[in-house]
Amino acid sequence: MPPRRPLLLVAFFTIFTFIVLVARNGLRDGVDIAKGDWLHKEAPEADNEPKPRPCTEHLGWLEPYQFTYPIRYVSRDIITSTSPTYDRPSLTVQEYPLFEQFNTVDLTESMTVKIEKCLPPLELEVPHGRLRPADASNLVFGMQTTMSRLKDTVKHLARWLPHTGARLYAIVIETEELPADDLEMEKLQKEFKAQGMDVTLVHPVRKTDSFAQRYFSLVSVMYEARNEKTQWVINIDDDTFFPSMHELLNILSKYDTSKPHYLGALSEDWWAVNHYGLMAFGGAGVMLSLPLAKIVYDHIDYCREHLRTTAGDISIMDCIYKFSTIKLTHIPSLHQVDMHGDLSGFYESGREILSLHHWKEGSIAGYKLEMEKMHLVADICDSCFLQRWQFPKDLVLTNGFSIVHYPQGHLTGKKPGVLAVGATDKIDLYEVEHTWGDDINVLHSLAPIRDKMSEEQKIGYKLLDSMVVDPGNGRKDTVRQVYFKEGAAGEMDTVMVLNWKAGPNAGPDEGMKHGGIGR
Repeated sequence: MPPRRPLLLVAFFTIFTFIVLVARNGLRDGVDIAKGDWLHKEAPEADNEPKPRPCTEHLGWLEPYQFTYPIRYVSRDIITSTSPTYDRPSLTVQEYPLFEQFNTVDLTESMTVKIEKCLPPLELEVPHGRLRPADASNLVFGMQTTMSRLKDTVKHLARWLPHTGARLYAIVIETEELPADDLEMEKLQKEFKAQGMDVTLVHPVRKTDSFAQRYFSLVSVMYEARNEKTQWVINIDDDTFFPSMHELLNILSKYDTSKPHYLGALSEDWWAVNHYGLMAFGGAGVMLSLPLAKIVYDHIDYCREHLRTTAGDISIMDCIYKFSTIKLTHIPSLHQVDMHGDLSGFYESGREILSLHHWKEGSIAGYKLEMEKMHLVADICDSCFLQRWQFPKDLVLTNGFSIVHYPQGHLTGKKPGVLAVGATDKIDLYEVEHTWGDDINVLHSLAPIRDKMSEEQKIGYKLLDSMVVDPGNGRKDTVRQVYFKEGAAGEMDTVMVLNWKAGPNAGPDEGMKHGGIGR
């Protein structure tokens, strides 16, 4: 029998070489994943998988951000396609990665960066492409606020109100002690008109009206301003935001407006519901069909003089419940957002959102979100704002809010890296992560809920900026999003860029007006 030692040695060295190669390449990938270099891992390419190619990017536009260079940089162009069913899923799982790999960029050396691996544009399916402005001439909105807050609200109202035919009446004061200046009111009203918004500024119905009385009196102001088209009067706060007027109208169209209806949303906090009642909380929107608005209007004097609280939305509820048999119709996709602190779990939840509240500086949340920048991508794909896509390597994009990486494999349930052994706890992205600071009962509003994840388990890159850009064809029809995360001590900052462009089947191709073509 021939000796076996040479064969054994050959087999040994073959296995040893394989292990070394795996350790040098596979384990390196695993280590990089743990650090955040999770965007690409070598694998056999399918025939239809997008192939990266070298490209050059001119990044002088990054200069105003004054990043500390060098930075870790990556970008991708996105082309939208319209869903044949117009559905907006809570989460869409993608087969191929969003990005290829990070690049080290130092603009102090050059504004032009050569990138070895650039992926071709990625096609993402959205419920709607560009839509012409909605016909909302059947709606009259009302708010009461101060002149300073209303001036700050112009850019936010400009995201959903212009060229829709909807009218808005704003009761304004300077302070509780000072009335608004007539000339300033006229000037601000012209600013609204110039941006295509039919906004009328008025003084309080009575000089002595309290906060609650001003809010309540909006019903009479809107009802008296009705015309032959009016079907709904809607009380809002100056930080109420409607992401899609089309979607709002779609919900309202389900109700017979010849009958009285009281539509709205409960607070997310069950304590508030239990304490104040089953009512439409004002920041989410208080919506009365015209027949119900008439009932309130007919009893306005009595209800205005018999307020039991300092809250106007409670006063509307009390008046409705005293003089009619109509009860609240709860619309869960209208959101009061009665939570404090970090609301990323809510915004990253994939839930349907018809209205948003409490995102301005000084609100209950405790910090400010730049809603006009977050929402800008709606110029490309209407109701795709906050839509979610899950990509390989445990990556999730929440459009307009964040790109999140789960470096320990919590989406797949598998530890990353070729030599990684064992499984990890898998999270359910249909559950809302409890990131807010208070322990409130949200079973009726946001359940199911899961615990907040640590910074080691979840790495978030938040939207830093968003803008309309000219891709070089003379038409400003691309929305650029900049997502950012500051590096820890000794690490580089990270910048991720998405350039959104409407696909050929995405709807009206009219260019962008006043920051967006309509919703």
